[in-house]
Amino acid sequence: MKGGTRWLVPEVVQTSNMDCGPASLKCLLEGFGVNVHYGHLRDACQTDVDGTSINTLEKIAVELGLDATQMVVPKDHLLLDTAGYLPGLVVVRLPNGNTHFVVAWRNHRGIVQVMDPASGRRWPSACRFLDELHIHTMRVPPQGWRAWAGGKDFLDPLRERIKQLKISQVVSEESCACALQPGDWLSLAFLDASVRMLFSLVSSGAVRRGKEASAMLRKLMTDFASGATNAYSLVPQNYWCVKPQQIPGAEGKEAVEVEPKQLEFSGAVIVSVKGVRDTAEVNPESEALSRALRAPPVRPLQQLWGFLREDGLLAPSIVLLAMLAAVFGLMVEALLFRGLIDIHTELATEVQRLGTVTLLLGFMLTLILVQLPAIKVQLMIGRHLENRFRIRFLSALPKIPDHFFQSRPTSDTAERSHRISALRELPVLGGGILFKGLSLLATAVGIILIAPPAAPLVLLMAGLQIVIPLLFQPALSDRNMRVQTHAGALARFYMDALLGIIPIRTHGAGESVRREHESLLTEWIKAGYSSLRFQLNSQVVQLLVNSILTSALVIYCVQIRGASPDLLLLIYWVLALPPLGEDIAVLMREYPRQRNTLLRALEPLQAVPGEESKDTADTQIPRLKEPVSFHFENVSVNASGRNILRDINLKIAPGEHIAIVGASGAGKSSLAGLLLGWYKPATGRVLLNGEELTGELQARFRLQCAWVDPAIQLWNSSLLNNLHYGNSADAPLYPILQQADLLKLVASLPDGLQGTLGESGALVSGGEGQRVRLGRALGRESPVCAILDEPFRGLDREQRQRLLDRVRKLWKGVSLICITHDISETKNFPRVLVVEDGQIVEDAAPKDLEAQRQSRYAQLLLAEKNLWKECWQNEDWRRLYMSDGRVSEVQPANKVQTPQRATQSKEVDCEA
Repeated sequence: MKGGTRWLVPEVVQTSNMDCGPASLKCLLEGFGVNVHYGHLRDACQTDVDGTSINTLEKIAVELGLDATQMVVPKDHLLLDTAGYLPGLVVVRLPNGNTHFVVAWRNHRGIVQVMDPASGRRWPSACRFLDELHIHTMRVPPQGWRAWAGGKDFLDPLRERIKQLKISQVVSEESCACALQPGDWLSLAFLDASVRMLFSLVSSGAVRRGKEASAMLRKLMTDFASGATNAYSLVPQNYWCVKPQQIPGAEGKEAVEVEPKQLEFSGAVIVSVKGVRDTAEVNPESEALSRALRAPPVRPLQQLWGFLREDGLLAPSIVLLAMLAAVFGLMVEALLFRGLIDIHTELATEVQRLGTVTLLLGFMLTLILVQLPAIKVQLMIGRHLENRFRIRFLSALPKIPDHFFQSRPTSDTAERSHRISALRELPVLGGGILFKGLSLLATAVGIILIAPPAAPLVLLMAGLQIVIPLLFQPALSDRNMRVQTHAGALARFYMDALLGIIPIRTHGAGESVRREHESLLTEWIKAGYSSLRFQLNSQVVQLLVNSILTSALVIYCVQIRGASPDLLLLIYWVLALPPLGEDIAVLMREYPRQRNTLLRALEPLQAVPGEESKDTADTQIPRLKEPVSFHFENVSVNASGRNILRDINLKIAPGEHIAIVGASGAGKSSLAGLLLGWYKPATGRVLLNGEELTGELQARFRLQCAWVDPAIQLWNSSLLNNLHYGNSADAPLYPILQQADLLKLVASLPDGLQGTLGESGALVSGGEGQRVRLGRALGRESPVCAILDEPFRGLDREQRQRLLDRVRKLWKGVSLICITHDISETKNFPRVLVVEDGQIVEDAAPKDLEAQRQSRYAQLLLAEKNLWKECWQNEDWRRLYMSDGRVSEVQPANKVQTPQRATQSKEVDCEA
C-alpha cells in the first residue's frame, strides 16, 4: 500500500525545455515528503540537450529513498486501482511528436490528477490522458512475459476490466482458467486482447455490458480453443498488447506463431512509486545528490527581496506611501464630489463656483502628481533590479559549471538572455497588484461605512474579485505555459535553422524545414487560441457574477438608504468594484509568466557550487608548480544515463608526453573533459600533484593549461584579438605567428592582424582556424599542461607532423596529452593509450604495441595503412589536388604517388 502521499501533487514547473525529467522527479519526491534542491537534482540527473534518461530517473529516485520501479504496462491497466501503479512518472507524447515526462498522481473516478512540468497541475479525463501516452514496444522472451503476466500485477487489472464489462462470474473464471494454462503465453494474451476488443465494442454501442458481453467472450474463448493459430482472425492485431515478433515481409500474415523466439510487448512506460523506504537505507552515491538533499529550497521572491534590499528600502517605502496616499486621495475625491452635490445650491455667485471647480481640479492634479513619482520610482526599481541581476550574473559567470551551459541548447541560453529585461516589469506588476488591492479594500470599507447593513453582500462581492481569478488561475497558467512551451520549441527551431542554414540550402531541405515549421506554428496557434478562449470565458464568468451582484447591491442600497444624499456616492463606489476586480485579474494572469522568468533568471546563479561561491575576482590565485602529474583512481563517468568512462586507473608523470587513440565515441575526449572539469567522476577521483582536482585547484589548473580543440570558439573579431583572448596582451606576437604557421594568413588578410575572422571563424578555412586556436594556446604564459584534442584537424599530413614536432619541442618538460585519430602520428610518442568502450585497453610504448600483431593498436595502425593504399595507390581513383587555389590532376601514368608528394598539397576529392 502507498502511504504518506499528499492528496494534491506538488507543482514543479520546469525552467528549461529539456528539464521535464528532473522537474517530474522533484515533484514525486516532494509528494512523498522528500525535499530536494532542483538545480543539484538536475545535475545528478545528467540532463543534457536531449533531456534525461528514464533509467537515470529511476536510479536516482531509489537512491533518494523512494520505492520506485520502472515498468512497461498495458495502457488500459495504468489507471486501475487494483494495479496500484500510481503515483508514478509517466512518459507521454507531445503534439510535435517528442516524448515528455509527467507525474500521474491519482485517478479521481475518471479524472486524473497530473503534474505536467511544462504547465503545472492539470486535471484531464482518463480517456484524454490515455490518448497522450507514449506507447513503447519492447522485445521479451515468451516465458519471461508469461511469468510476469501470470502474476497479480497483470491478472488483477485484467479481472477488474472483465468486471467492468459486467461479465458473469462463471464466464470470467472459465476464461481465466483457460488462459492460465502452464507455459502458454498465447491463451493469456488472447484473453487480454479479447477484453480490450469488447471494451471497444461496448463504447461504440455495438455490444451491451452483461449478458451480451459474457456470451461473446465465451464464444471467443471457445473458438480460440478449437484453433489457436486463427487468433488474429478472431481478434484483430491492433487489440493485442503482446504478439510474436514480426519478421520483415510477413506483416500481412494472419496465422499466429505459437512458439516464437521473441515477443513484442507494447505498453505505457512508468516509474511506479510504492512509497518511501526507511531513512537508514537512503545513501546517495554521488555528491550532487547529497547536495540536493542538503541544500535549502529555492524561494525566488525571497531572493528578489534580497536584491531590492541591496539598494535600500527607501524606494519601496516611497512607493508604498505614495500608493496609500493615492488610495486615500481617491476616497477623499469621491467625498468631495459628494460634498459638492450637497452645497451646489449654496454656490450662488460665479466666483464661488469657479473657485470650487478650481480647488477640485487642483486636488485631482495633486493626486496625479502623487501617483506619477510612484510610477517613476517603480520603473527605477525595475531598472536597478535588472542591473543588479546582470552584475551578479557577470560576477558568477566564471564560477558556473561548464555542464550548466553544455546541457542546454543554444536557443534556450539565448532565450534566457533575451528575457532578462522582463525582470524590470516585476516591481510594476507588484505595485499594480498592491494598488488595486488597496483600492478594492478601501472602496469596500467606504461602502460599509455608509451602508452597514450591506456589509455581508459587499464583502462577498469584494472577495469574489479575488476568488474568481484565483479559481481560473491554474487552468489559465496551464494554457499559458503550453503557449510558452510551443514558443520555446519555435525559438529552438529558429536557432537550429539559422545555425544550419548552409546545409539546409545545400541539400535542398527547405521543404522539409518548411513542413516542420508549419507543424510547430500550428501547435503554437492552437495553444494560443485555447488560452485566449479560456481567458475570455473566465472574463465572461466574472462579468456575469459582477453584474448580478452589482445589481443586487444597488437595489439593496436603494431600499435601505432611500433618496438620501449618500445614495449617489454609494452607487458610484459599488460600480467601481467590478472594474477593480477585472484589473486585479489581468495583473494576476501576468504573475505565472513573470515568476517563470524570475526562476529561469535565477537558475544560473544557483548553479554556482558552494565551495566556489566566494568572490575571488580580486584575489590572486597562486600558480601551480610545473610540471604537473595526474592520477586517475578507479574513475567512472556517467552522462545521459550511460557510462562513458569505466574503471579508469592511470598515472601520468610530470612532463610526460602521451598519445591517446581509439575509435570515435570510445571516450578519448572524455578523459580530457575530466581534467578540464566538463565531467565530474561518478566514482573514484582525479588527483593533480596528489591533490583532488576540484574547486580552486581546478580553476588554477585551467589558467595554466594550454588547450587546443576544434570546439574552441573563434570570435567575430580581429585575428589579433582572437590570439590575445585569455592571454596577456604584452606577450611577443611574432614568435607565436611563426610557430603556428600564421604568417601567410596575416599576409592574406586585407587588414592583416586587424582582419576579422567572421562568426565562428567563417571567413577563414578550417585549417587556418585550427592554427589560430593553436596560436592562442601558444600564447598561454608558463603552461603546466598541454591538452591537444585533434589539434591539427583540416591540415595536410606534412603540416600536421611538422606542427606536432614543433609544439612537443616547445612544451618539452610540460605534461602533454595528445588525442588523435591519426595513428601514425603517435609512433614517435614514448607512450600511447588505446581507449575502447570507455576503458583503457592498452597502455605501452607504440613500438611494443606495434610488434604485437593482435594488439588493438596494431590493428588500428594496419587499418589506417590499408585505407591509405585504397585511396592513394588504387588505380581506379582519380587524384585531384589543390594548391594556391588551383586544382590539378595527376595522370594515371603516375601510378604510385608517394606520401611525401601527396602531402605537399591539400586533397580535394577522390572520385571512383
